[in-house]
Amino acid sequence: MVVVCVPSLDQGGLKGDISQHFGKTPYFVLIKWEDDQIKSYEIMDSKAKHVGGNMTPGEFIAGSGANTLLCGNLGPKAVQMLQRAGIEVYVGASGTVIEALQSWEEGKLKLANADNSCSEGHD
Repeated sequence: MVVVCVPSLDQGGLKGDISQHFGKTPYFVLIKWEDDQIKSYEIMDSKAKHVGGNMTPGEFIAGSGANTLLCGNLGPKAVQMLQRAGIEVYVGASGTVIEALQSWEEGKLKLANADNSCSEGHD
């Protein structure tokens, strides 16, 4: 089973809008994906430092049980940290959480790397 994490702006679940600012996302949607279908999902409040929590978004995701992240973009340090934790990171997601999941399933998202991570305002 794949556990997919998608940063979200709201508590709309699968219909929620994707947060394009990974570090400041208020919510994460965790989706259990098996046999090409959604088995279940859960909305989690972000515990990240940028929204009043006590860890980085990468640390939060690494501890969530997710093994795949779908997002619009994120900085190179976050990409490296997540990849070291064994999480596949895909960039280029937009729209709603379910639209990001569909794009990933159709192979339309790109695996994150140093060349396609966001360097604006990041080290």
